[in-house]
Amino acid sequence: MKTFRFPLQRVLEWRALQLRVEEEKLAGLQQQLASLLGLREKLSAERNRSQSQLFASGTAAGSDLQSWALYQARLVKQQELLKTQLLQCEKLTFEQRQRLLKARTDHRVLERLKERRWRQWVYLNDREQEDTAAEVYLSKWSREDLENKSAEL
Repeated sequence: MKTFRFPLQRVLEWRALQLRVEEEKLAGLQQQLASLLGLREKLSAERNRSQSQLFASGTAAGSDLQSWALYQARLVKQQELLKTQLLQCEKLTFEQRQRLLKARTDHRVLERLKERRWRQWVYLNDREQEDTAAEVYLSKWSREDLENKSAEL
């Protein structure tokens, strides 16, 4: 009796490796996206904090207002840059999800093929065992029949 051997096992292992790589890439992009979102929240909070500090003081000198305006302008530029980075990261994340879905589909197809081949192998193996058992039974029965006939003569 032969053992089960899937001829595309190496391809299946390669697809599994590709799937893990794509999952890791997506995880890295998601981590980067979360980091950028956290930075966006931090910048927004810093902008609100600086504004509330200026207005909380009640009176502000012209130089304070000028410094605050320059600081706000710098924060706005940082937020615009961050927005661009977020859009790029979201685009890359979307594209990576597509690659991951393709890798997952390719892997699943081979797993299903392997499962189908396994079930076919089990069926044929069981059938071979039944055929062997039937042959053994028939040969034993035939031998007993011949012995009975020879004993009668």
